[in-house]
Amino acid sequence: MRIENLPSIFVRESLLSRDSLGSLVGAEGAGGGLDAPAELPGAPGASFRSQFASQFRRAVSEIEGKMRVAESERQRVLAGDVNSLHQATIAASEAGVAFSLMVEVRNKLVESYQELMRMQV
Repeated sequence: MRIENLPSIFVRESLLSRDSLGSLVGAEGAGGGLDAPAELPGAPGASFRSQFASQFRRAVSEIEGKMRVAESERQRVLAGDVNSLHQATIAASEAGVAFSLMVEVRNKLVESYQELMRMQV
C-alpha cells in the first residue's frame, strides 16, 4: 500500500506532542502549568485544588494514551500491516475526538476565568 493512498490522518504529524502535554500537566506534578495561586478569602481549599489538579492530570494522561495508541496503530499501517487499517482509523478518530473535547473544556475554563476577571467588585 502506498502512502498516497492512505487517509491524511495517518500521514500528518501528531496533533499534540508529548512535550506540550507535559507542559499542561507539569513535570511530575511540580513546577508545571498547574501551580496553585495564593489563597484567597472564600476560595476553595487546598484539597479541592489538589483534587481538581489530580483529575485534570488523569484526563490529560488518558488523552495522551489514546494518542499513543493511535500513533502505534498508524506505524503498524505504514509498516505494511494492512489488516489493522480499520483499527488504526478508529484509534485515530477516538484520539482526535478526545483531544477536541479537551480543547473545548479548556476554552470554556478560559472563557469563565475571563468573565470573572471582567466582573466589577
